[in-house]
Parts: sequence; structure tokens; C-alpha cells
Amino acid sequence: MYATIQRKIYQFAKTHKFNSLEIGPGNGVFSKEFRSWRKNFFLDILPGIESKVRRRFHPAHQKNIVWFTTRKHECKNIPQNSCNFVFSWDTFVFFTRIHIKRYLENLHNVLIPGGYCFIHYADCHFDYDLHEAKRGYWNYNTKREMTQIIKNTGYEVIEMGQFRPGANYFICKKPGNQNPALYKISEITID
Repeated sequence: MYATIQRKIYQFAKTHKFNSLEIGPGNGVFSKEFRSWRKNFFLDILPGIESKVRRRFHPAHQKNIVWFTTRKHECKNIPQNSCNFVFSWDTFVFFTRIHIKRYLENLHNVLIPGGYCFIHYADCHFDYDLHEAKRGYWNYNTKREMTQIIKNTGYEVIEMGQFRPGANYFICKKPGNQNPALYKISEITID
């Protein structure tokens, strides 16, 4: 699954002009995939995570990493209209729908017009996700509710998908056309 997510990230990496933002990088599993962006912003509530993420980058790339510790859903330290791509995996599944809504509202200021978000979320229509929510590990969410949150916060839904059970994601776009990276859904049609 890592390679599939990596390939999807690379579809947004067509510019060195803008920055990326990863929310909740954890141990930095995907963090090194953002090297092609000008600056890499990382946002987490845990200050001890920074060293784990930085270890994944070559010393010469350290100057391109900007780390912020946040409370709840704040993105105020990240420059407005500075990112063309926001990524988060295995973080938003823990957030309530209200928390997700507030994050998306704050990200609206961070993204350039035409900027994308690629975010993992829980879809409790599936047994795996529902099991995680019932045991209190993930927060309950569904594709329908997530779609409504995305639209209500001013984004266009580009893609809602699943790599496997427990790996549901959405890609949304802030209105506008300043992003040099244009994401296109590639689907295999079956007749």
C-alpha cells in the first residue's frame, strides 16, 4: 500500500514553486516523499515527533523543513496561500467530524487557489472502520458525511476512494487555478 500512496503523492509533485504540508506525520513514514516541494511544512500536536521526521531527510534538505507544533486544528503559523498540497495519513481517522471541519476551514487559508488535500479518513460503512470506531480507537465518520463536510467548507470533491479496508481517502481542491500541478483521476473502465 505504501507504493500506491507514494505514487498518488507524486502526482501532485510537479512544481518546486510551492510548498507542501503534512499534518500528523507520526514517525515520518511518508514525509520524505515531499522532497520535491520548495519547503516542507509539518504540523503535529506532539513536539517529540520532529526529530523522528528530520532523521528521514539528508542534512542538506534540513533547511527546507519547517516544523510547527499545533493545538487541535490551528494552522496559523503556516503562511497563507503558500501550499499547493496538503497530506495526512492515519491522523484524521482520530478526529471528530467537527475537528475535521475546522481543520479544513483553516487549511483553506494555507492552500493556494487550486491547491489539493489528500487525506485519509474513516468510512464506517466498512466493517474494519466501524470496528475501530466501536472500540473507541477511531472516530465515527462516513463517506456521505465526509463529502458534505468537504463541500460545506468550500472545497470541490475530486476523488473519494479506498486502497483497502481501513484505507479510505479523499482528494479535494480549493477553488482556483494557480496550482501548476493538475491532478487527474485515472480509472480503468470495464465494459
